[in-house]
Amino acid sequence: MPPAVAICLVAFNNENVIGEALDAALAQEGVAFGVHVWDNAGRDGTVDVVGRREGVTLHSSDVNLGFCAANNQLIERTDEPFILFLNPDTRLLPGCLATLAAALETAPRDVAAVAPKLLQPARGEGPAIIDSAGIVLAKENLSPYDRGQGEPDRGQFDAPAEIFGPTFACALWRREAVEALRLDGQFLDESFFAYYEDVDIAWRAQRLGRRFLYVPGATCLHRRGHPHAWGHTLAARAFVNRYLLLIANETGRDGYGYLWRLLPREAARLIWKSVKFKGFGIAWRMLAQDWRYAWAKRRRLRALETAR
Repeated sequence: MPPAVAICLVAFNNENVIGEALDAALAQEGVAFGVHVWDNAGRDGTVDVVGRREGVTLHSSDVNLGFCAANNQLIERTDEPFILFLNPDTRLLPGCLATLAAALETAPRDVAAVAPKLLQPARGEGPAIIDSAGIVLAKENLSPYDRGQGEPDRGQFDAPAEIFGPTFACALWRREAVEALRLDGQFLDESFFAYYEDVDIAWRAQRLGRRFLYVPGATCLHRRGHPHAWGHTLAARAFVNRYLLLIANETGRDGYGYLWRLLPREAARLIWKSVKFKGFGIAWRMLAQDWRYAWAKRRRLRALETAR
């Protein structure tokens, strides 16, 4: 039997969806696991929904720590050899966890994590729609995206593949890799709060000699939300994080060449969004506050890379 798994979900006002996610997780077979939920100071009935399910451990905070810090807290509070990071708006299909665990157990040790095929919930007739078959960096446009997103599932992503990284909507990681990739004691960069943290850690992992595999035999449904649905402040956070992951992870003179080419476009986008969306102007303050930490992180990462 594959190693035990800590299934970790971070919730914030997810009363309407988390019950389905937990039921699907608890129904998984073939792997020993514990289910852990971190409630990020939500104001709805999420805690009650979680409390009605046996076998789920609830953790909580008095303030919203953000997706990254809450996941880091769950890492500290669990000890299983594998960790499944799972969004509360997902639903593991039967056999998903066992398939992922078997793939990760038999993969070479430099494989840090594996990703399932993520599909959007069915909407009427026709083929299922792909949500993610792994992350594509697309750094030249400062626009990481999910492979295949929005495409009808016609089998074009049915072959196992090496990918840039797994989306944290559903990703099974080795705890050993999680510990090895910490920077300043953090696995996920807590300055990101939420969004693009999975791109950031995948890029760091790649630089430190780790790989990621896509396992299409495992399937998970994902509703997926948009940052603007949570308010323009969080949308601004997501927008700025694109710059921070580039500052921290890009290497070489050529890498910054495309940044200078994109600077006029990005400045125009930032100005336009600040004018159009009330509250989005906080993006300027976020960038001013966080770029120095991202630059310092870049230097520490380079030192780790050199010491390998």
